[in-house]
Amino acid sequence: MEERQPSPARLINLDLIEDIRNKTDIVAVVSEYVQLKKRGRNYLGLCPFHSEKTASFTVSPEKQIFHCFGCHEGGNVFTFLMKIENIGFAEALAELGEKAGISVPKPGKASAASKNEQDKIYQIMQLAAKFFAANLFSPAGKEAHDYLACRKISGKTGQLYGLGYALPDWESLFKHLIERGAAPTLIEKSGLVLPREGQAGGFYDRFRRRLMVPIRDPRGRVMAFGGRALGAEEPKYLNSPESPVYHKSENLFGLDLAKEAIKKEKTAVLVEGYFDQITPFQAGINNVVASLGTAMTAWHGKILARMAETVILAFDADSAGEIAAERSVDILRKEGVRVKIAQLAGAKDPDEMVRQKGEAAFLQCLSSALPYLEFKIKRTLARCNLKDIEARASALREIAAVLGQEKDPFVQNEYAKQTAGLLQIEPDVLKQEICRLQHYTSAGKSAALRAAVKPPLKIDEAEKNLIALAVQDRGILTAIKETETPDSFSSAEAREITALLFSPAAEKADNLIHFVLENTGDEKVKNYLSAILLREHLSEEGKKEPVLKDCLSVLHSEKKGKRIAALKTEIRAAESGGKPELAAKLLAQLKGEISGEAVR
Repeated sequence: MEERQPSPARLINLDLIEDIRNKTDIVAVVSEYVQLKKRGRNYLGLCPFHSEKTASFTVSPEKQIFHCFGCHEGGNVFTFLMKIENIGFAEALAELGEKAGISVPKPGKASAASKNEQDKIYQIMQLAAKFFAANLFSPAGKEAHDYLACRKISGKTGQLYGLGYALPDWESLFKHLIERGAAPTLIEKSGLVLPREGQAGGFYDRFRRRLMVPIRDPRGRVMAFGGRALGAEEPKYLNSPESPVYHKSENLFGLDLAKEAIKKEKTAVLVEGYFDQITPFQAGINNVVASLGTAMTAWHGKILARMAETVILAFDADSAGEIAAERSVDILRKEGVRVKIAQLAGAKDPDEMVRQKGEAAFLQCLSSALPYLEFKIKRTLARCNLKDIEARASALREIAAVLGQEKDPFVQNEYAKQTAGLLQIEPDVLKQEICRLQHYTSAGKSAALRAAVKPPLKIDEAEKNLIALAVQDRGILTAIKETETPDSFSSAEAREITALLFSPAAEKADNLIHFVLENTGDEKVKNYLSAILLREHLSEEGKKEPVLKDCLSVLHSEKKGKRIAALKTEIRAAESGGKPELAAKLLAQLKGEISGEAVR
């Protein structure tokens, strides 16, 4: 068996891990990121790790595990937090320990000396944020302070967002960070400085004479900055580059402040700029987030789908904003989110609307936002000349494709009637086109599904059942150990799980399910185990013994079949190699194997 790296859990006190896990409810933790609904004994929601419209993400409060039957991600509460926050085991343990009121020892001096690069960069970014904030409220920051006053941003809001000011000096931040022990190479990797040309080892500040807006991750850690020029400098907005801690396509500005309001209202408002988020938030519209100078990405869609059922797009009132909205709609729809489009009448963006017309005007704009289908239909019709027959035919096909994705027959029918009137056709013509497109789409999917899905092998099912029984019943585990070894199993995942279950350490574990999940470094093993444990056909007590007997029989038959196949191969090799005596001996062994009698 391939040697695997030890899980981080093995390096931490096991009693501490068990204590934190036992005092943590996986349903409560997952609910902070995914909207869950109770279904029988389990909870279901849309998977946060891949795009889906039908909920296949399952959480078991009884077993304290999760599994997605779409993308096959699975594990326990530590696994979930590590995946969703992209953090290590020790960090997940510390975070859950804090929530459970359990103190997790901090790393010793040796561990602190080897802190990873990301942690150090986060520390540098926090030092920079404090430096910029101090500058804003110093005499040198008067220009930036006056700018915020012109935009009606209060001092309280400035402190909430950690707004700051980058001095015009070329090296003020760099020197400040060096004085506090930051390494020049890490300061450069953070994106805060640039190397001087022709001067080995020299650096200068990236941001100078700019209003500074910290960009935080959902946990409130500063990971980047946006700098607004206060003079004629170009570009007007200068943003941090990608770094080991910052990926703009995977983050949304203001999410750390807005996430609770989004979850509560089940609606998110997506805007384009920093102040388009800050100004409405200051006015009390707290479920607003902004993209970070990039087009809508699948990651943005996943983030919003975890918290909201509806997303209202409030992009700039220009052609670029409309195009961006149309592109974003398709991404969000793929995540199963209801989408509406806000029309910013009389203002170029949300910031201007709130400042000039007040929060009530913006709230009215949001409440009258167009549903996705209406927006899409109007956009399509606006692009075509309705007097031209071929243009109308093209619009018909495009709108039919859009309406064909709508699952609600009533909604589809109503929009079909409205659109037919605008296209000057009978509603049945549009409905026939919808049915035609749906037929070809569903036929293609069915053919692909038939080609891709293969029936599970009997041995695979037997091994899965044995694993599921073994991790939940120590008596059954003992019975399996009497006749089997890890090498008895055909799949690599089953071999690794049984190797852990058969180890002396497993005898001391309080829970075999979590013992396996926390002591394997293989994600495939975690996913394999979580999947089989959420199949409920073995939950009844009376089924265990018959299933155990049948599965062991399948396992033994499989081993016997492999031995017979190997003997047949050896016999053919002996016969072709001119070794009749060896062939006869092997043939006798084959007959004995088939009859069930051992032959020596």
